Amino acid sequence: MLKGLGDIGQLMKMQKEMKNIQKNIKKAKVSGMCADESVKAVVNGEFSLLEISIDPELVKTGDHKKIEKNVYYAVNDAIDKARNYAAEEMKKMAGGMDLGGLLG
Repeated sequence: MLKGLGDIGQLMKMQKEMKNIQKNIKKAKVSGMCADESVKAVVNGEFSLLEISIDPELVKTGDHKKIEKNVYYAVNDAIDKARNYAAEEMKKMAGGMDLGGLLG
């Protein structure tokens, strides 16, 4: 009669694990850089920009287009890395199944 309760227990355990993983993803800080490393961006697991730093030497050049391009690449690099981090964390819970399509 109580045979099905094992499944409920397993589901409750998975739900708790999922909440922990989501909390860890949310708290994660992931950094990215442009190719010449003159701009660094840090995002959290929810893809919100937390920090941005620009090398003063790049600013001294006065090349606005290059600064904008490097910021763009650094932020996107950080977001890509955060997305990959979140996918890897979710895979741990899913036993290695690819859930990348659910996160993007």
